[in-house]
Amino acid sequence: MKTHITLLMAGALALSACQNSGKQASSDTTATITEPLVFDGYYEASLPAASSPGRLIGLKLRPTNDAQMTTDYMNYTPEIVQMGNWSTLDSGKILITLVTVGSGNPQKDSLIFRQDGETLVYLGDDYGTDGLTLKKKEAPAPAAKELMVWVKSEEECENGPGFGKVKCYQVQYGERKDDAGTWDKLMGEIEGFKFEKGNVYHLKISRIPHDPPRQDVGAYAYKLVETVKKEKS
Repeated sequence: MKTHITLLMAGALALSACQNSGKQASSDTTATITEPLVFDGYYEASLPAASSPGRLIGLKLRPTNDAQMTTDYMNYTPEIVQMGNWSTLDSGKILITLVTVGSGNPQKDSLIFRQDGETLVYLGDDYGTDGLTLKKKEAPAPAAKELMVWVKSEEECENGPGFGKVKCYQVQYGERKDDAGTWDKLMGEIEGFKFEKGNVYHLKISRIPHDPPRQDVGAYAYKLVETVKKEKS
């Protein structure tokens, strides 16, 4: 009889140990489950510079894996816009491949970032010893920006298939004019500005974004703020 009782007790203890072991294993498995990394959103960083007003960098990652980076030097010139795509790597990293819009240069820039909470930390040497850390935030609303622009000619340009022609200008941006440099096209009329042939103008203009964008008239409206200089071409 004593032997029978001893066997029953041993079986109960073994069953209890198995149950506790199963609970512990289940608990350990649950603890290792982590939320998937979410990269899409808007990230921003402000980089100071000793000899210039600095740079404001904004990075937008869409769920469709499209990427857009803007670098605004905040010195009366347009932002540099780069577009491309992004993909995830291992260990919480992300690869972003970009091409500069309107530059005519097909060369791609490849940037690798590491996610650290609500920030993306650039892994590379392109941003000096201080590096680049972009913080996730709400995307800013479209806002007007003042530009310094040289205008050497006025003409009519095609505004895209089905939208006819629109007034446009041959321009250079910035404080100084480079006669040997390239001239860009500014699409759209500059309100308040009257071009006279045979002259080159240095203007301060306000670039006002259409919100929402209007495909028939372009992304921006332009308004004259000041005629800084007018000289013979």
